[in-house]
Amino acid sequence: MKEIVKKYLEGEAGFHEQVQLLKWLRHPNNRSVFQQYKSGWKKNHADSWFPADAVKSWNSIEAAIVQKSFSKWQKSKKIHLIYKYAAIFFFVLSLGGTIRYYTSINQPPVFYTSVMAENGQISKVELPDGSLVWLNSGSQLQYNTEFATKNRDILLNGEAYFHVQQNAKTPFIVSCNNLKIKVTGTTFNVSSYPENKTVDIVLESGSVELSNKKSSSFSYTMKPGEMAQFETENQKLQISQVNTTRFTSWKDGIINIYNQSLSEVVKRLEIRYNQNFDFDEDIKDFHYTFTIKNEPLSEIIQLMEKITPVKAVQEKDVIIFCLDKNKLREAD
Repeated sequence: MKEIVKKYLEGEAGFHEQVQLLKWLRHPNNRSVFQQYKSGWKKNHADSWFPADAVKSWNSIEAAIVQKSFSKWQKSKKIHLIYKYAAIFFFVLSLGGTIRYYTSINQPPVFYTSVMAENGQISKVELPDGSLVWLNSGSQLQYNTEFATKNRDILLNGEAYFHVQQNAKTPFIVSCNNLKIKVTGTTFNVSSYPENKTVDIVLESGSVELSNKKSSSFSYTMKPGEMAQFETENQKLQISQVNTTRFTSWKDGIINIYNQSLSEVVKRLEIRYNQNFDFDEDIKDFHYTFTIKNEPLSEIIQLMEKITPVKAVQEKDVIIFCLDKNKLREAD
C-alpha cells in the first residue's frame, strides 16, 4: 500500500489503484498510516520542490475516485429491507483538505460519507454515534469523519426521521438551507426537499432548538407535538400543534393523507411511487383523506377518482389529473 500512496501523491496512480486506496482509507486505523506515508514522502523531497502539476493531479484524482467509484458502489451497497421497500444507501468518501495539505502537513484529511435513498425507496442507517435515521425517497444526508468524536453535524437534503442518541456534551445538529436544528437526544422528522419552499420539523419527543444562520436573533425551542414550518424565502417561522403520526408514519411504509389538497397529495405520491405528476389548476384545491399502506399506485388513483370528479391521463412518463366533466354532469 505504501507504493500506491506514493503513486497517488505524485499523481501517477491508476484508477484501480485509486479505488484500492480509497477502500483502504475507509478504515480509521489506516488513515493515520496514510499520514505517516505522506509525511515521509514529503520529507524525501527538497522543501522547495513539488511536482508542477501536483495540485491539478490531486484534484483530478479526487474527482475521479468520487465519481467513478460511486457508480460502482451504487450497484452493490445495500442494507436490510424496511417492510416491502428495499433500503439502499451508498457511502461516498471524498478526500478533503487539499489546500490544508500544504499548510498543515500534520492535519489528517477530512472524509465525508453520503447516505442516499433512491427514488421510490426508504433507507435506514445507523450513524457512528448509534443514532438511527430513516431517509425518505430521493433524500440525502452527509457527515464527516469527525462525527461522534468532535461533532454530530448532519447536512440534510430531503426528508428524514431521526432517533438521536442522548449526548449533552456533543449536540446533534441538522442543517438544511439556513436552518439549524439542534438536539441532544430526541425523535423528530425533518422535511426539506429542494423544490419545496419550506422546511418542516415535527417533534415527537424530547426538545429541539431552532436557529437561523442568517439571523442571530432567530431562536425557538420546540415542544413535543409541535410542527415548525420555516419559510425559506422570507425566513419566517410558523408553529402549530399536530398529530405527529401523520408526518412520521412514512418510515413504516404508511402515508396518512388527511384533508390535503390535490397539489399536496401529488407531492406525496411523487415521493412514494417515483412517478411524475401534473394537474390542471382548476382542481388543485380538491381535498382528500385516505391512508396508503402497500397499495399499488393504480389503486390510489382509482380511489382519488372516486372521491372527487377527476380523471387521470397518462402522457408519456407523466400522469395528469384533470376535471372529469362527465362525473360533474352525473352529480347534477
